[in-house]
Amino acid sequence: MRFLKLWTCVVHLTLLCLVTDRAGAAPALTTVQDTLYKADGTRFNGVAYIEWNSFQASDSSAVATSSVVVPIVDGALRVRLVPTSNASAGAHYFVRYHSDGRVQFTETWNVVPSATPVGLSAVRVANGAVTGGNTTPPESLAIGDIAGLADELDARPVKGFGFSTDRIVKSGPTGALESVQGNLSDCIRVDGTSGPCGTGGSGSSGPGFVDGEVPAGSVNGSNTVFTLSQAPSPPGSLQLYRNGILMKTGIDYTLSGTTVTFGGQSVPQTNDLLLASFRLASNGSPSGLASGALTGTFPAPQIAEAAISNFNIAAAAGIVESKLALQFPTHSNANDPAAHEKAALSGTAGAPSATNKYVTNADIRLTNARPAQSHALLGAEHSDASAAPVQRGDLIVGSSATGSPKWTRLSIGAANRCLMSNGVDAIWNTCLFTGFHNGAVPFTGAEGTLSEAPMYFTWDNSNRRLSVGSNLGASTLTVHDAALNGSTTVTVRGGIAQGQTVLQTWQNSSGVEQASIGADGVLAVKSIEAVSGAGYAAWRESGTATDPVTRAEGDAWFNTAQSARKTFESGKVHTAPQVLCASGGSTSGSASLASFGSCTIPAGMLQPGDRVGVHVTWLHDGPAAYLVRWRWGGATVGSLLVLGVANLLEQRGEVALYDGGAVISGTAKGPNGYTGGEFVENTTQAIGTALTFSLEGNSTVAGENLRLVQFTLVRYPAQANP
Repeated sequence: MRFLKLWTCVVHLTLLCLVTDRAGAAPALTTVQDTLYKADGTRFNGVAYIEWNSFQASDSSAVATSSVVVPIVDGALRVRLVPTSNASAGAHYFVRYHSDGRVQFTETWNVVPSATPVGLSAVRVANGAVTGGNTTPPESLAIGDIAGLADELDARPVKGFGFSTDRIVKSGPTGALESVQGNLSDCIRVDGTSGPCGTGGSGSSGPGFVDGEVPAGSVNGSNTVFTLSQAPSPPGSLQLYRNGILMKTGIDYTLSGTTVTFGGQSVPQTNDLLLASFRLASNGSPSGLASGALTGTFPAPQIAEAAISNFNIAAAAGIVESKLALQFPTHSNANDPAAHEKAALSGTAGAPSATNKYVTNADIRLTNARPAQSHALLGAEHSDASAAPVQRGDLIVGSSATGSPKWTRLSIGAANRCLMSNGVDAIWNTCLFTGFHNGAVPFTGAEGTLSEAPMYFTWDNSNRRLSVGSNLGASTLTVHDAALNGSTTVTVRGGIAQGQTVLQTWQNSSGVEQASIGADGVLAVKSIEAVSGAGYAAWRESGTATDPVTRAEGDAWFNTAQSARKTFESGKVHTAPQVLCASGGSTSGSASLASFGSCTIPAGMLQPGDRVGVHVTWLHDGPAAYLVRWRWGGATVGSLLVLGVANLLEQRGEVALYDGGAVISGTAKGPNGYTGGEFVENTTQAIGTALTFSLEGNSTVAGENLRLVQFTLVRYPAQANP
């Protein structure tokens, strides 16, 4: 029962909607569609504001006053409108085209009924022309003629008295647009006021910024220390870029105040660009050097020297400048110096005494009134009898064997020898040597005495050259073996904290690094020049049985297991082709089979996956046919009987190697369009042992010469690059 009532309601509502829809059917529409261009040929982009006053359509539909905004993208305009040509008198559309922030042009439309789209030329009419119902549209419209236009204009801000061009605009007290006044270098605040950049309003504070600063320092490939104009605050705000790459503090550089120190692996090279950006302390907390009555640096400056005088001291404090100078700002007059003491302080009086205690014999203006008294060298004035090691400058030293004090005079004897006592007996020993040869470097000898070796250890001070093992002075440092049958060695050992610091560096006269040996043993140079001789090769590499695990772009090495030279480019390993043989062959006029040339391939050279390219050129001087063939080890392949018309023959082929043998293929061609001799053959000849590739042949008629002009074998070593 409840379902039946619900169904009855649905039916009634549906019938009501159908009646309403039929009674309120929309009027027919015409599609206006066209493409708009500018005078320069580019397509128009913007919007079209289409407005109309109330009118009655041809089907008596009432069209209320309103407007519509139609976007125009890439010149395309499309809109559906009620026709006005058959509507009530005066019906028309007023269209404004808006682009680039302003109305570009306006026009009047009189839309005709059409089942297909119509262009603008079919709807445009001149002002004053007759539109719908033979009514002429007005030549101009007032703001009030367009519904809602006045409200829209009132909602928009207007120009104020202070408005001008080429200035930043702010909202004035009345809401009108005013131009911000100030110098061109001023900064604008949120409230619209202007002032010098970096300053704030009342009570303003906040950090300052330094952007794109170039640190001071030489960018020459060796300098590591650079200076910033101010200390970053906080230090972690520093962003330091080298050629656009952000450097990392603690790894690439360290920061101390305004000083930036680069690590050994990040030293800026010549023509590198350094840029630094960082924050400064709050505007309320100045930083940098202090001046005037302050000295030091912010945020903790000190009072400058002589900055405080009587002018700065209140009279009630009872402190005058003379007391301040003594740094006793609260002492009484009872402790002031007497007149003669003040005279002594000024350097005008007196020798030191109990009553003149302010005078000191360290004052170069005064004299020492206490001259040294004469005394015997071994007199009572030298009362120290304690045994102790002899120190530099000692003149008298030692004790007796029994431990009782015994003094001995130290005297210079003949041949620069000294008389000393060991506590029991007086002995002579060398204590001073002055007979050194010119340029000899003194050193402590085996007996602890000063010695020299003028033939093996010299210094040429004029040319700044040190010689070790000789006295030649041939270079800045000359090192020879210690004896004629000895050996010369130079050892440079890294320290515990060596890290990335190079062990040895070579520089030019300008101090620019030319070569170095790193702590990891890597030799870095601009170029290497080596010269081969009859007795030795300029470059020798022992090679490695496996490819290096760590490889850098451009690395090159020799793989002994594959007998191949390899390089590393573009993230892959590549092998270099090898010319196994390239030579001319022999000539024969015999009709019997003969060998014209051969190439011996040593054991271990060929590997599975290798390929050998073969290129052979023959020449025959007679009209008869001739025979040529190849031999790969013990296998004969590619036998070819060539017609006499092909007196010049070129053969090309390949040998593909696998772990069970080789697949050999070849082709031949000659003059006059001759082709032939194509073959593909397999041989199980072992490739791990030495084998010989040979070229055989003969003329079918004796006396006609067959010549092997040239043959080449090139190996392409295997290389997997998955």
